[in-house]
Amino acid sequence: MATSIFKPEVDFPEVYKLCQTFVPSEDELIKVRNIMDREMTAGLSKEGHDRSSVPCFLSYVQDLPSGRERGRFLALEMMPTNCRIMLVRFSSEKDVYMSSKCVIIPHSIAAARGTELFNFLASNIAAFVKDKKVDKENLPMGIAFAFSLNKLALDVGILVAWTKEFGATGAIGKDVVQLLRDALAKYPEVIVNILGIINVAIGSLLALCWIQPETRLGVIMGNITNSCYVESVDNCHMYVGSDNNKPYMIINTDWAHFGDGGQVDFIRNEFDRALDEASTNPGYRIYEKFSGALYMGELIRRVVERLMRSGAIFEGQPIDVISLQWKMEMSALFEMESDPPGVYIKAQEVMDKFRMRHCKDRDLAAFRYICATVVSRAAMLLAGGISCLINRMHYSQISISVDGGIYRLNPTFAAVINKYTRLLTDPHYKFEYVVNQESCGVGAAIMAGLAHADKYRGESKIFELDF
Repeated sequence: MATSIFKPEVDFPEVYKLCQTFVPSEDELIKVRNIMDREMTAGLSKEGHDRSSVPCFLSYVQDLPSGRERGRFLALEMMPTNCRIMLVRFSSEKDVYMSSKCVIIPHSIAAARGTELFNFLASNIAAFVKDKKVDKENLPMGIAFAFSLNKLALDVGILVAWTKEFGATGAIGKDVVQLLRDALAKYPEVIVNILGIINVAIGSLLALCWIQPETRLGVIMGNITNSCYVESVDNCHMYVGSDNNKPYMIINTDWAHFGDGGQVDFIRNEFDRALDEASTNPGYRIYEKFSGALYMGELIRRVVERLMRSGAIFEGQPIDVISLQWKMEMSALFEMESDPPGVYIKAQEVMDKFRMRHCKDRDLAAFRYICATVVSRAAMLLAGGISCLINRMHYSQISISVDGGIYRLNPTFAAVINKYTRLLTDPHYKFEYVVNQESCGVGAAIMAGLAHADKYRGESKIFELDF
């Protein structure tokens, strides 16, 4: 098979010139890292928390697993599209055994009052624990929750907002844990001990930490982006908990909002601004709009459309489908990376979906170059945030738990984020990105076990901890 290798500067200079607006300088990335650090310090403070674009919410998770914990625990994963009830057993061979039931929430329930949703969940939990014959064992349960919460304690999470799939407005402003406890109280024959609620990123961090105890950072890299990390409790000025002498606190950064106050306007280009204005939440979640999979696809589509209208690429091809907003899916673009250099079979398959047939190799090469440029920028900007967290923690070696498909499915993204995290991180601190194979529900089960061990410290308990 003949292959065609192109040099962007020479073979499609207009494309190359436009793409340069997506290439941040090293100085700009350092500036991103340093502004992120400033915003995080403000987010952790009483004075700056409410106005920081990186609010740094307290998780009230202050214990990390060592990998030596053993026991059986329940978990509820509550995601936008479905829920999963889990029975997790941690055995002696660093092995996790999990039995689970996926629960699809009917639209009629999701759109109903909040009490109906939690009654539905409680009935499924009751049926699950009876089926697994643990209904009388009072097993600790943790909740991994993918929606916005205001955490007031480990087991108190006030619901701030649902995603668009849910209309259960009666639950907003109420404690999710208490709503589920109240619903489970209608099943007196079932004994379940709900001990805490955490978000997806923290669940991912804890799940990997049980296998790799040096894990100190969790990052979501998918349609959304978020991170969590281990902070010194002395820096958590919003914390007014009891004096328990625990030195650490896992922080939910909620860094998708980084830049909502204009902090990163210096790195946004005209395509970023146009995408933001066309989104359902203009002015919000600016950092996510650089790096979320949905947004990367839309940026690429907008660049291609602009270049087609100027006659720079895909001359003579129809433009009607590529002109439709939000139609470029990153999953298809990631598949292009399986083509070797100079081969454009997968790129043509993507174009086929836009009714652009028999494209020239030069145009397909330009398309791949646009994709690689936008993906690389996303990786660079996330590396700025991750290096900020690593530098804050001062650990000589950490593992970073990665959740979401972008890192796993896109070799360019993975290579670039590793390169730039090294470049932007203090060389004294070593790190390793690890794709987390366990679900966030496993992390919620670990959290419940740690909370149970802490609550009943010194007493006979079902969760073994080496103190």
